[in-house]
Amino acid sequence: MITNAANVAKCSSRRALYICNTQYVRCSPKRNLSTPAPKTIRHQRPIYVAATKQHVGKTSVSLALVSHFTKRFGTENVGYMKAVGQQSLRVWEESDDIDGSGQYITIDKDVKLIRDHFRLRHLKFADMSPVLIPRGYTKSYLDGEIDHQTQMADIRRAYLNIVKSSNSYDGKGVKTGDSVTICEGTGHAGVGSVVGAGNARVAAELGADIVLVANGGLGKAFDELELNRSLCLQYGVNIAGVIINKVQPEKYDQTRTYLNKAIQSMWKDENGEAPPLLGVVPDRPYLGCPALADVESTFDSVLLSGSDHRYRHYDVGSNVQGRSIGMSMVTTDLAAFLRTLQRQHEGARTLFICHSTRDDVILGFLSEYRRRVRRGAEFQSALVICSGGDDGLDDIGEESELSPEVCEMIMDAGPLGPPVLVASGRSPAEAAKEIRTMTPKFNADDERRVSRATEHYEPYIDFDLLLERTSTLTDLGREGAFA
Repeated sequence: MITNAANVAKCSSRRALYICNTQYVRCSPKRNLSTPAPKTIRHQRPIYVAATKQHVGKTSVSLALVSHFTKRFGTENVGYMKAVGQQSLRVWEESDDIDGSGQYITIDKDVKLIRDHFRLRHLKFADMSPVLIPRGYTKSYLDGEIDHQTQMADIRRAYLNIVKSSNSYDGKGVKTGDSVTICEGTGHAGVGSVVGAGNARVAAELGADIVLVANGGLGKAFDELELNRSLCLQYGVNIAGVIINKVQPEKYDQTRTYLNKAIQSMWKDENGEAPPLLGVVPDRPYLGCPALADVESTFDSVLLSGSDHRYRHYDVGSNVQGRSIGMSMVTTDLAAFLRTLQRQHEGARTLFICHSTRDDVILGFLSEYRRRVRRGAEFQSALVICSGGDDGLDDIGEESELSPEVCEMIMDAGPLGPPVLVASGRSPAEAAKEIRTMTPKFNADDERRVSRATEHYEPYIDFDLLLERTSTLTDLGREGAFA
């Protein structure tokens, strides 16, 4: 195995990267016991998860892959990277020195999610997120301020570091098990092309096989898959298979049958073979329910009270099919609002929205919370207070801030109190629309949603077929190691 960076540089990038994921295995299911088992080597190519568009489920699929392979091969034998990221955050990266030193670095947010959730402590943040595209990056690249070769070299170097860190050996230098590296893409296969780092191109640089993820459907789903397949063909990237996500349960069998027919009849290569359907995942409404943390992010706000409930999820209606609506704009008088609150069963979750001029509604909400607490009953509803537009009666034209006295009463409820936040500059109708149309994203601290997604996706993916499609066995008794 090549591990020295200088030696790797002497090889072509794709061959060097391909060699570094080589594993020696014994493979002879039926043989004469007096005959020594032939030694073979297993070339495991990296698995690149791409999608037909944004918000399709790449991270959910990546979670399922990393979860399965850490259980199958051991945490230390699994690598993960997001070669090109967009949404970032700052983390502390410890150095290898024993003095505990380190530095803050900026990485893609999904990298922190995966590393923290699966405890991939053998990997460095910097290697898992080698290239970020913040605001202004594209102009700098086109102006020649960012060198393309350096950018791609950073990605290759990071990948090689991950492969090296994800291969465990015993005291004699013998590999202790199989390993695999998951590469999560950004958006569809062409995202990043303007800076020479589109998903298909990066996958080709790493010698990876692509898994394409698409939303449920038939005609539209296949059309989107076909567009992304063309880029894979352009860069010579093998499509390991397709995963169809968010399929309506009543159309599950139909989707599986007819999309498989379409792929098998229209995607055949020169050998008459086509990529398989690796998985068809039914929709689970809970995963589309935003947490209060998502609402905070949408309105660039923070909870004034109830911050301990930041990862409580709410069913907000139209973005969750077949579910009762759990969001309500308050335009009634106080008495009617209190009747609504008091009729709620214990544990009910409703996201109420009102205008900042409705002090009566806000105080009534706090009063009902305290009444429930005195009775030892649960109170899980939340309140979004809007300070812009109108109050639902068309008589408010400008920004109307929450009064300091009411704000203080809300904050007095503390982190364990009822969740309340302010949506500045929005009317109740505008806030309701933004909440209903938002796409909830995974958060490293939202363990409940991450675990639920992982548990939901794993049973629907054929991992054995995926490994078969992304690896090659070579018999050393008949061929050279790298013939």
